Amino acid sequence: MHPDDPLDASAPADPAPSGLREAKKARTRADLARAALLLAAEEGLHGTTVEAIAARAGVSPRTFFNYFDSKDEAVVHLGADRFRRLMSTLFDGPRADARGTGVNDDVVVPSPSADPILRIRDAMLDFLRDSDADADASADDDLMKAALERDQSLYGTLHATMTAVGAEFEAALTTRYADEAERDRARVGLSVALGLTQTAMQSARAGRTVTPMADQVAHYFGLLHSAFASPATTEAHPTEEGPTTS
Repeated sequence: MHPDDPLDASAPADPAPSGLREAKKARTRADLARAALLLAAEEGLHGTTVEAIAARAGVSPRTFFNYFDSKDEAVVHLGADRFRRLMSTLFDGPRADARGTGVNDDVVVPSPSADPILRIRDAMLDFLRDSDADADASADDDLMKAALERDQSLYGTLHATMTAVGAEFEAALTTRYADEAERDRARVGLSVALGLTQTAMQSARAGRTVTPMADQVAHYFGLLHSAFASPATTEAHPTEEGPTTS
């Protein structure tokens, strides 16, 4: 029995309020996920054991399986969890301005756009700005890249996990938008935001830019908007009715 095991049946009942218990469980999950990611980056997935992950996180192997079904799932958890939190911001109320808490009347909290595409764009940019300022998130991204380079089978687990998050996104869409056209706009917005973010990541890894990720993605959004707003685009792609003739 591990002395720090939060879920050992023989451990005394936790008198803390449920909110504190949930926070403790969330920390344990994150500790296990980060331990798994570190070991996968250092030793490779096949060289990583559940016992080693649990030991690095300071819990028993039995506790590991209270949180994850496999070491693969634990390795990709942190990235997927960040994406899940991004998804949740799309359906929350307006976030407080970074200069204050949103309680002070002098702090202006902008309302989120009613347009699903713009709402997703703004949520993605906020998410990336937070990530740029988060040293742990940047370190996790580097570790995930190293783990994927060591064992490409992780791509399958990552894809399956992100597919599950995508299903949650679809369910949230149905709740928020009654109109199918609005849901389609949200789907398009998400695809564009993810695609531009991937492009920015590739540019950064190739050394083509040192611009912060959020600024680079905002730049790409601007280029995309200009392309569709340009008269040249309309001329190059006439409507199905074809050009008019005099």
